[in-house]
Amino acid sequence: MLENPRLSMNNVRVPRRDNYEKRPVLSATIHPDLKRTLVAMSERTGLSISQVTDEVLYKGLVEMQELEDINK
Repeated sequence: MLENPRLSMNNVRVPRRDNYEKRPVLSATIHPDLKRTLVAMSERTGLSISQVTDEVLYKGLVEMQELEDINK
């Protein structure tokens, strides 16, 4: 059986966070500049793009006082 070397268990890196939970999926179209920034943050932090997007959106909503900060 041929195996794709990019999918080898030795190469797969799955970021883990203890408090991350699976949530329903929301699709959105975003500006290419925002996508580039989110991808760069994902690569820098080791988090998935989805996790980075959640964190950025959450922080922005808290700063805009549209959402209560659950970390207080």
